[in-house]
Amino acid sequence: MLQTRKAKWRKLENAAKIFPATANDRDERVFRMACELNEDVNAEALQQALDKTMTSFALFSCVMRKGVFWYYLEESTLRPIVREEYRAPCSRLYYPDEKTLLFEVTYYKRRINLEVFHALADGTGTLQFLRTLIVRYLTITHPNEVEPLVQPQLDVAVNGEDGFEKYYSKEKAAEKIPEYKAYQMPKSNRFDAGEMRIVEGVAPVDKMLAIAKEHGATLTAFFAAAFMCAIADDMRQRDKRKPVALMIPVNLRHFFPSESVRNFFAWIDMGYNFSRQPADFDSVVDFTAQFFKKEITKERMAARMNSYIGLETNALMRVVPLEIKMRAMQLGNYVSYGNDTAVFSNIGRIDLPKECAPFVKMFDFFTATGKMQLCVCSYGNNLTMTFTTVFKSVHVFRSFFRTLTKLGVPVEVAVRSEEENDAKL
Repeated sequence: MLQTRKAKWRKLENAAKIFPATANDRDERVFRMACELNEDVNAEALQQALDKTMTSFALFSCVMRKGVFWYYLEESTLRPIVREEYRAPCSRLYYPDEKTLLFEVTYYKRRINLEVFHALADGTGTLQFLRTLIVRYLTITHPNEVEPLVQPQLDVAVNGEDGFEKYYSKEKAAEKIPEYKAYQMPKSNRFDAGEMRIVEGVAPVDKMLAIAKEHGATLTAFFAAAFMCAIADDMRQRDKRKPVALMIPVNLRHFFPSESVRNFFAWIDMGYNFSRQPADFDSVVDFTAQFFKKEITKERMAARMNSYIGLETNALMRVVPLEIKMRAMQLGNYVSYGNDTAVFSNIGRIDLPKECAPFVKMFDFFTATGKMQLCVCSYGNNLTMTFTTVFKSVHVFRSFFRTLTKLGVPVEVAVRSEEENDAKL
């Protein structure tokens, strides 16, 4: 399907184009997925597993290049080297005009970390890579207990498929996509550029599912409501004239089949005005559950996808030089800053072959952010909720986790900060 030249380079898909243009020292556009084992990591075995994993994922050998009209990814012969963790999580991976890999594998004690520059892949694609890495690692460290991974080599055509290009239609949205002029947390409360606080909570999956079901909501809708209520608890009364709005990424593979590890997601914006709508928790949960049912459908997600790509396919935009496009994307990113208060992402349940279960405790997922973000994932009966934020206040986290504990959910919370003294919840 792809000729020799196309096997060596590929253009960025629609969702990825914003990341190299807007990455900066306040948001490096890097996210981390981590796996915590039940034993310390063997660095030599991890390097062997990484070398084997790279043979299946040609995309991850790519470096970022600048063309006349767009950025593109070019395959390289660079070999990723496993290192013990040596810098702050979600630090910069992309350096303009430098040929460097756009991901990194590190370890610390029992944790294996995979960090990715978002222009390379999305959470679902990165999870495919990490799952393969973990299973191959365990086949090396526990060859008698874990059967060797059987996975066909992903060819370039599948690995590099552009889902947006495959499913784009010129049909327009039948109804307007919701937008908000949302409440923003005070900038005076921020850490210095490059600093970020990470707050991780772990709770039992079965208990959380039962609580969400009692409220007539999915886990995603339940957490979105709890997050918005926690933000509202920290707002002054006069600030509540503006809605609390969450940006929520949605995996388009649920609606449009694709095996690509590249970016293939859209997002919904969901806002709730606590001065005009009922402020009690049950009402907010009911609102989020109904909003998700209406907005997260194939038709509505197609409308969003088509609206994103419409401008890109414009004949005039195609011939505008990259530098001008970069300025336009940066301006658009600045203008849209006020549309959302925070970001919430749930990548759901992570599965591994049953042979791996005795050796894996849990997974974690979080991202760099210019605001505040909550990321959720689960493995086995461990559900991980991780906040990242550039704001010093801990009130939102405290309120969020107190909501869960009041409902009878046991939560273990760990707080990490760039400051000398970690905050106490």
